[in-house]
Amino acid sequence: MSRWPYFVAIALLLTGCSSAIDGTAFREGSAPGASETKYPKYKPPADGSGFSDQVLDQPMALPSRQGEEGCTWLDAIKPDLQPLGLISTKGVLSGCQFVFPNNKGAQVHAYSPYSWITQDSPVMEPVEIAGIKGRTYAFDPEPATFCSVNMDVRAYASIAVDAYDVDSDEAGSRAEHCELAKKVAEVVLKKFVPLAGGKPAPGTVQEPPAEALKDADICEVVKFTHTNYAGINAGREGAQKGESPLGPTCTHEVAYAKAVGMYTTGMGGLEAVPPKQGAEVRNGMFGTLKARFEQTEETCALSVQLSNGQVVQVDFIGKKKEAMDRTCVSAQLILSVSMLALINGDG
Repeated sequence: MSRWPYFVAIALLLTGCSSAIDGTAFREGSAPGASETKYPKYKPPADGSGFSDQVLDQPMALPSRQGEEGCTWLDAIKPDLQPLGLISTKGVLSGCQFVFPNNKGAQVHAYSPYSWITQDSPVMEPVEIAGIKGRTYAFDPEPATFCSVNMDVRAYASIAVDAYDVDSDEAGSRAEHCELAKKVAEVVLKKFVPLAGGKPAPGTVQEPPAEALKDADICEVVKFTHTNYAGINAGREGAQKGESPLGPTCTHEVAYAKAVGMYTTGMGGLEAVPPKQGAEVRNGMFGTLKARFEQTEETCALSVQLSNGQVVQVDFIGKKKEAMDRTCVSAQLILSVSMLALINGDG
């Protein structure tokens, strides 16, 4: 089989940074913390390659685990894909795969946020499918014909669909593969994404287990690989542990920005975490969990209450001008990666 499905999936995972939140406090489409009077409003690139300004208040549509564990929904969607000529399905490390007539394949994966893509891409275009915003992209120039769509479903994990020729990286045409990716994405969105009229796949875990933070290393909860998604690439050695009155902290810092991760050892919820002095405070949701944003001109702290009353927080502090209008979307992006790791026990 073509090697592209695996490598492109991993490339998307590693080039990342993007997404944003809501709740009743924010109007749809506004970046979290984008106060029109006090703070600059973030404007995503027109080609869809950058951070998203969409709110992030939705449950995950599909399990975020890789491999067969993340593909337990395949049987449920088979009837919906029959009009496309579905031949077979299987779950592998790189995604949940489908084979269609004329040697065409597609795979779906939902284990990475809608992220900032910095890799050179011969194809990068905005797309809207079933009312959901996203992008069509390809990392490899012709004669490769692989094509993907990535949909911003306003959850911790986005929905990505790759389409390709099953036997050859260069067979068929990119245009037909892009069209297949869009068609499969539409079926998946309408089946499982609430914003498109669907219902999350049974067994999709939305929140970390109650004991997720028991004796947890804070620099594994908010890890250096998580901050990479928001442009902070300090590396494992750059993580600095500390203590706050509420619980352990981990600081990741480069010239661009600094991110401080923290979790509370107490179970008092958001009410037990004093807001940052002088910050604009807004309440909302983060996935299915209660959340609070605290924003100043250069910083944004996102605090999320887990089901057991503990709170996980990421405070993003911009140091360069280009980081200032991204503080809240950056904090949210980092915490979405951390939340996925807690849900899947990857700490």
